[in-house]
Amino acid sequence: TGALTDGTPFAAAELWAQRPVVLTFFNSWCTTCASRQAALSELARSYRDRVVFVGVAGADQADEVQDYLRAHRVEYPVVVDDQQTIWRSYAVREPPAVVLVAKGGALLRGWPGGLDAPTLDQRLRELVLADQQ
Repeated sequence: TGALTDGTPFAAAELWAQRPVVLTFFNSWCTTCASRQAALSELARSYRDRVVFVGVAGADQADEVQDYLRAHRVEYPVVVDDQQTIWRSYAVREPPAVVLVAKGGALLRGWPGGLDAPTLDQRLRELVLADQQ
């Protein structure tokens, strides 16, 4: 749980009750995060009806997070995790990191250091196909 960048309350459990969730952990100053953001945003658009993407910004300044979101055109919701509570619950120590949560809330896989979009796309295809069976 937490608050989105606009202050709206956020509860991941409500999201993964319906669909799988991809959590992307980032900071505004993370150059690797920035270089991968366009591809992540494209995946989020491609899977918008089947998978929920949520960014988790930790240990950052609110105005710098907003600048990052505008500069990189992040269209999916972003949770502000000032105290890094969500980060710690997924054992994220530094950005980038990606976590895949199945529909129902089971942790499927985490990638410290993140992963490239084609690899994530393949994992999501496998998950979506498995969910349809």
